[in-house]
Amino acid sequence: MIADDALLDTEDVAAMLKVSPRYVSEAYVNAPGFPQPIYLTVAEGHKSKPHWIRRDVIEWIGKHATGRPSRGGRPRKKPL
Repeated sequence: MIADDALLDTEDVAAMLKVSPRYVSEAYVNAPGFPQPIYLTVAEGHKSKPHWIRRDVIEWIGKHATGRPSRGGRPRKKPL
């Protein structure tokens, strides 16, 4: 089991949201209320790729889930 405070990279977040990593980078990261990324300092003062705390991403998903999509189409006729 993954800990709630685990750090997720773009690919991990994309897998949770069932979208591409590029879509995470272009759409979700800029969405209002999406958790702020964490950048770790790596060798020579360079920053790492963005990471997110798993708990924060799960909480954001819970707040923005809209439920099951409707099926669409016309309503069925009721039997007489």
